[in-house]
Amino acid sequence: MSRSFFRSVATIVGIAVVTGVSAVSPTLGLVSGIQSAPPFDPTTFAIGLEPFAEGFEQPVFVADPDDGTGRRFVVEQPGRIAILREDGGIDPEPFLDITDLVESGGSEQGLLSVALHPAFAENGEFFVGYTAQAGEGAGDNTIARYRVSADSPDRADPASGEILLALPDPFPNHNGGLVMFGPDGFLYAGFGDGGAGGDPLGNGQNPQALLGKILRLDVDADPGEAPYAIPADNPFADGAVARPEIWASGLRNPWRFSFDRETGDLWTADVGQNQIEEVNRQPAASAGGENYGWDLTEGTACFSEDACSTAGLTLPVVEYTHDFGCSVTGGYVYRGDSVPALRGVYLYADYCTGLLWGLGQDADGAWVASAPIETGLNISSFGEDASGELYATDLGGTIYRVTGDQG
Repeated sequence: MSRSFFRSVATIVGIAVVTGVSAVSPTLGLVSGIQSAPPFDPTTFAIGLEPFAEGFEQPVFVADPDDGTGRRFVVEQPGRIAILREDGGIDPEPFLDITDLVESGGSEQGLLSVALHPAFAENGEFFVGYTAQAGEGAGDNTIARYRVSADSPDRADPASGEILLALPDPFPNHNGGLVMFGPDGFLYAGFGDGGAGGDPLGNGQNPQALLGKILRLDVDADPGEAPYAIPADNPFADGAVARPEIWASGLRNPWRFSFDRETGDLWTADVGQNQIEEVNRQPAASAGGENYGWDLTEGTACFSEDACSTAGLTLPVVEYTHDFGCSVTGGYVYRGDSVPALRGVYLYADYCTGLLWGLGQDADGAWVASAPIETGLNISSFGEDASGELYATDLGGTIYRVTGDQG
């Protein structure tokens, strides 16, 4: 079959039955918000994943430059960015190859994302997030700026690399690694807590640490001698109580965040420790400064104490236990036109089990999740093209396009 469809495993009075394991279905946050799509009925949720291109080496991200070329950029974890054509063809030469700079020995290390400048078609600027390989900064979680080569729009200039930020990271896991431009034109970057287990260095709740945070940077303003500027409306812009770069805190390993292209809401999936995987939502009207709780909480549960205060914390919109998996992969709110039934639905998955969920608002504005759907994939990431259509990357080498279930 050229098209693969996946259906929910089972739903029995709020209990999700997954490959013989019974567990309470994901906890749902009763959060109201913009109702920009028909009410979501989780019992009718269905999705198809159609193979679009294969042959990549550990693909972990897909980005669309929206420059009229129909290209998509596929990030390969060892340190390359491949060009994927509209017909599914792959250019034989990579757009960027920085394997000599990237440390990918750890399963969570590597070249992890690319963010194309909103004016990429005019200025050719893009940004990458990776773990560094050599020299004094080995293992650093790094953000760097690059530019397209003057000789070819299908090649980046490797000599144009400029490091904006390099965070020393004591352990090889929990790198986060996503860089993405928000609808406000600022560059957002997500970093894990530094790794190991239990946040041993206390970074998640340390306002002076950039690990365990989402940062918001101005890469267009003249920063003087600094590599970036601080947006004036960042919640801690004056640096009095926290580092001025910080937009959100209390994160263990934010593995993929995204902006709803219609509402501007920011969705962040955070990988849990031993019990709970979570997804957080920040409304577009927020002024930032959310604290998502780690390591005081893991999801909605206290992490290391029998009781803890959640005052001042932003709890997840949805969570699931490790009966369903072990590592959440955050996705996007679907805003394309090909599958009208999915409009306004947020997609997310578990890397370990390949289960996939849809999350949307019911007629009362409450967030409700579907039963999990088996895909059989190791979904490392999702991607969105210029028209709002979504893609899923399987770490084994294939890019899938999200379709409707026509079976």
